[in-house]
Amino acid sequence: MQTKEKFDNISILLSFFIFLLISLFFYLYSIEQSIQHYKKDHENVITLEILEKEFNDFSITINQFSNYDNINQALKTFQTTVMTLDKDLPLHYPDNITMHKQFTTMQKYFQKEHTDIEYFKSLNASLIAGSHFLFDLQRTISEDKTIPPHLKNRISESLFYLLRFTTSDYINKNYVITKLNKLTALSKNSKHKFIHNFYQQSLILLNTVAALKKVASEIHHSQLHNAILQLKKNLDNSYEKYFFIQKIIALLFFVSTVIVLIILIIVHLHSLRNEKELYAFKYAISHSDNSIVITDPDRAITFVNDVFEKNTGYTKEEVIGKNPNILKSGQHDESFYKDLNAKLNQGKKWEGEFINKRKDGTVFYEKASIVPVFLNKHLISYLAIKLDITEYIEQNLKLAQAATVFENTEEAIIIADAEGKVISVNTAFSTIYNYTTEDIKGQNLSILHSDMQDENFYKNMWQQLEEQGLWRGKLINKTKDGELIPIWSTIKKISDKHNQTVNYTAIQTDLRELENSQAKANYLAYHDPLTGLYNRVNFEEYLAHALFLAKRNKNLLAILFIDLDRFKVINDTLGHDIGDEVLITVAKRLNTTLRESDFISRWGGDEFVVILENLSQASEAAIIATNIINALKEPMLINTHHLITTASIGIALYPDNAQDSNTLIKYADSAMYLAKDMGKNNFRYYTEELSKEIQNKLKIDMALHNALTKNEISLVFQPQYEIESKKIISAEVLVRWNNPELGFVPPDKFIPIAEDSGTIVPLGYYIFEEACRAYQKMKNNNLHLEQIAINVSSIQFKETELLHTFLSIAKQYDVKPSEIEIEITERFIMEHTETNMDMLQNFRDHGFKISIDDFGTGYSSMSYLKQLPVDTIKIDKSFISGISHGSSDNVIIEAIIALSKTLGYFIVAEGIETQEQEEFLARVHCDFGQGYLYSKPKTLDTFIDEYREKS
Repeated sequence: MQTKEKFDNISILLSFFIFLLISLFFYLYSIEQSIQHYKKDHENVITLEILEKEFNDFSITINQFSNYDNINQALKTFQTTVMTLDKDLPLHYPDNITMHKQFTTMQKYFQKEHTDIEYFKSLNASLIAGSHFLFDLQRTISEDKTIPPHLKNRISESLFYLLRFTTSDYINKNYVITKLNKLTALSKNSKHKFIHNFYQQSLILLNTVAALKKVASEIHHSQLHNAILQLKKNLDNSYEKYFFIQKIIALLFFVSTVIVLIILIIVHLHSLRNEKELYAFKYAISHSDNSIVITDPDRAITFVNDVFEKNTGYTKEEVIGKNPNILKSGQHDESFYKDLNAKLNQGKKWEGEFINKRKDGTVFYEKASIVPVFLNKHLISYLAIKLDITEYIEQNLKLAQAATVFENTEEAIIIADAEGKVISVNTAFSTIYNYTTEDIKGQNLSILHSDMQDENFYKNMWQQLEEQGLWRGKLINKTKDGELIPIWSTIKKISDKHNQTVNYTAIQTDLRELENSQAKANYLAYHDPLTGLYNRVNFEEYLAHALFLAKRNKNLLAILFIDLDRFKVINDTLGHDIGDEVLITVAKRLNTTLRESDFISRWGGDEFVVILENLSQASEAAIIATNIINALKEPMLINTHHLITTASIGIALYPDNAQDSNTLIKYADSAMYLAKDMGKNNFRYYTEELSKEIQNKLKIDMALHNALTKNEISLVFQPQYEIESKKIISAEVLVRWNNPELGFVPPDKFIPIAEDSGTIVPLGYYIFEEACRAYQKMKNNNLHLEQIAINVSSIQFKETELLHTFLSIAKQYDVKPSEIEIEITERFIMEHTETNMDMLQNFRDHGFKISIDDFGTGYSSMSYLKQLPVDTIKIDKSFISGISHGSSDNVIIEAIIALSKTLGYFIVAEGIETQEQEEFLARVHCDFGQGYLYSKPKTLDTFIDEYREKS
């Protein structure tokens, strides 16, 4: 009867246990469905957030012709996503009234922003059309000889400021209107309808730009972004609250299941205790503080106590009949177990320490004593009594760690193993994150991720950590309660003597208090975050105050506009990290060089601006500029790189040059560009002549845009001949520009302007095609040259289809690539990037010949010659003109020729003008010559007629 009752109780408990398991399974399935609904809704809200960013980005393209298909597609996608959410949110969150209201509000803001974008598109189209009309009208006025030159200049100036107003806030609307009003005042006596039309169209364009900026501002400050964020926050909070309740219910199911399981085990254990003589023994073993394991003679487990279950994570049912080696961690070698088994086989007691592994994979330490049990001299079992000493071992490890990383620190400290799993944390960590040591131990550090940084961020972080052993940066982490907190983290990799990673340590500073403080906000608002110098906002405020004091006290004030030379080369070749370190070093040197009373700011990029107050005379600015130049040209040691970067400085004076801040800055900027044009690494004052030069460059730039369509560009040809035989082997193509208004413009004047404005690209294609056409005509008229030399700008090499286009043009005129020599400047070689070298090699692989023009005028090392994919070196005429008895130029020329011939290059000497120069070049075995001694550049027909018989 008693046995039947036990059987019934066990059956009931077992049935209830199965019921709980099935219920838990179905409830977990419902949780999974809730998670999927949340993921779908969350992804749709994130899509809306990304699309809203595209709307905001679109609003800044005020003066650009935009592809409306992209923004239209974004609007359509946004609308489709809204419709999806409109259907899903009521189904997934029917009781969240606030969320539905937020969603309705977001739809209202979207409709408003949709309307603003459509208005923006129409204004943008009007702006583009109006701009083209103004350019055409200005060109008509420029060509009208009845309009006085001063009116044309005023129109150009008005157009300049009008265009500046479209691209930035540097020029305000009232200032442009003032310029236009002056124009109409000057034109009252001349009665030119074009000027009146220009004025009217300018006002229309000005109003269009103002309207564009206003609607762009409305789009930029739209409440749609905040509405989306509120909706996302509500969605996340609702999900977290619902998921928390679900976890509680699931936990209750789990606890109930465990309780029933424990009851089953207890009932089962009681059913086994039939023999009275074993009761006391089993009771003592079951309630021992030590882990007890009993095995049969074949080492199969027959009994374990509760402490064993607690220590290992295995239940009795899971280990009964198994060998104790299921606890092996792999951290003992085979000799350890061999010695243990040998001693037990001898019937002796064994004592020692195990490093074992729990069911969940974690390692724990045990001090063990194993005794063979004999009955009537027969082995009946083995009894193992084991004490868990894990806590003792870990305490010793913690003491060693505390001596180095835990001593009196307020920062959170995390120690992780080689797999990134947390070993230990300090009290500060728990204070910041609300995780206890037990919560976080064994967890991967990714538990702290907030998803505010994407996968690429963490990928780059770990890559830098593995390569350099150290990473520093700002993280947005998540506490146990879900709060997002800014953290400044320093993570270091710790390796053993074999360079194997053993640990990672992270020291983290909570930035919440710092970022929320007003002092921090003010600092960030007025300082450059990279260099710590004042930023542009602070500079403009300070300059306004400084000018006020200078006017009141009648003092002299100077603006120094500083721009680093060749900084882009450093940035492109060595990376932005090295570039940032260079900027930091430059800032430190400027602070050291300047006086305490001088104001210095970084405007962005590699531009710095300095205000010098209370000068007694203008020459003091020159002294300070010289000190800056000398300080900056000293070599810098940046991450094992010895770098040199010089500076070009422009100086504008108050009140000599201007009396307002905008004009002073503009004049200093202009003077800086003059310093660059004069060879860099120097300074220049602003002058009236410089203003005229800038106006002249503007005229050249505007006229150059129409030079090709007006057939103003022509080519001439200068022969290259073999010095020994005087035989013509090639001709260099030279470009000429004759403008009706500007007259003849030398190439050294308009080529740099064309490169700055981008006009060099269509001009370069035109020159290449005309050169191929001319070479074809030479061959058709029995003038057979080995090749024709064509100059190609380094700017044009940035065209991705350059090689394909050149090959197509050459094929069109039946010119082989091997008959074309492409001349590149030493500037292109100076960059010496892998991309440039691969590009040149690609040209050579297709048959083109490559020559370096004006060799010796730049800063490239002659040691680079052995690495260059070129065929010919052209020695610059500045060396040739210096040829004389005992001249240092003679030695340089001999060195260049000797090195080049050793490397297998041909040599061309440019600018040969005297018989003495040619004789010297023949003595040093120069291959080819070019210059006025032999021939000046000639037109194509003249060139063919004169050299047809000499080739």
